[in-house]
Amino acid sequence: MVKKKPKEPISIIIVNWNTKNDTVNCLRSIYKNCTLKFEIIVIDNNSQDDSYIYLKKHFPNARLFKNKNNLGYAKANNQGVRRAKHNFIIILNPDTQVQKNTFEALVKFYKNNLNVGAIVPKLLNPDGSTQYFYHRQLPTLKNQFASLIYNYTSFKKFKIAKRYFLLDQKFEKNTEIEQAAGVCIFTSKTILKKVGGLFDEKLPIFFNDIDFSFRLKKANLPIYLVADSKIVHFRSSSTSKLDPYTLRQEIVLSTLHYFKKNHGFLTFAFTKLSILTLLIITFILTSLGVSKNYFMTPITSKKESLPKQWQNLKAAIINRRNHPGLTPTNV
Repeated sequence: MVKKKPKEPISIIIVNWNTKNDTVNCLRSIYKNCTLKFEIIVIDNNSQDDSYIYLKKHFPNARLFKNKNNLGYAKANNQGVRRAKHNFIIILNPDTQVQKNTFEALVKFYKNNLNVGAIVPKLLNPDGSTQYFYHRQLPTLKNQFASLIYNYTSFKKFKIAKRYFLLDQKFEKNTEIEQAAGVCIFTSKTILKKVGGLFDEKLPIFFNDIDFSFRLKKANLPIYLVADSKIVHFRSSSTSKLDPYTLRQEIVLSTLHYFKKNHGFLTFAFTKLSILTLLIITFILTSLGVSKNYFMTPITSKKESLPKQWQNLKAAIINRRNHPGLTPTNV
């Protein structure tokens, strides 16, 4: 009788920040549907919604760790990797629900394709339709301008944006992609050693998964989306609890850091000049009462908006954060 080779265990890392209900539902879906041997590591970024106490009481088998402050998504995930007992790592957002075969298909693909750097599932909306905009090409200047036009204007049907957001892909077969969305990423400690670790902590919220994907590409370690692996993503992000002007500052500074780090001085300088121009024009239009929103954030009071816009403009000029911190405006 031939003995079956034991399944290699996985470490599932979830960062919780005031997302009690999402995290609870996510954990339940793992225990219900995952047949692999696994450990769950939950890093709590000083939540104020009693989620840590609740999780500790109702999920005693999960390994819970609580930070004294919100250290950001990137640093918390890195903490999880350091505490992980197993080589196989899955980074998982709390606003997801694991389906049957979600993780099993990822592990199977990796064992049959040991040259890959990361593997991701097909993202689904709650209604079962394919979810787009998370898996995409890596950002370039051209792609960034396409993203701005697509997100902030009524122009949607143009080829550059479709290619960038992979809108023509149905993901009905395994597909090599450039960027692994941080919603759910399978990788290994072995891979992380080759590319200098998981996330750059200078990118606390945004661009950390993009930077990780860029380093994988640079190391010739491809990323694949596995069609048989599916996960439901609810998009109820904890970032919505942050001040919207803080979020815009984080996006701006993370964009600048990413391009400075990965694309050379000239590309960085052009990116910075473009962002500063956009921020200045928005500031002027707000002052004149013409602009009614600040990058999709409604301007309800010009008196309140302008000082925050000015802070973000100064932060972009000096490449340094000056916002009040990653603290919630509501829980």
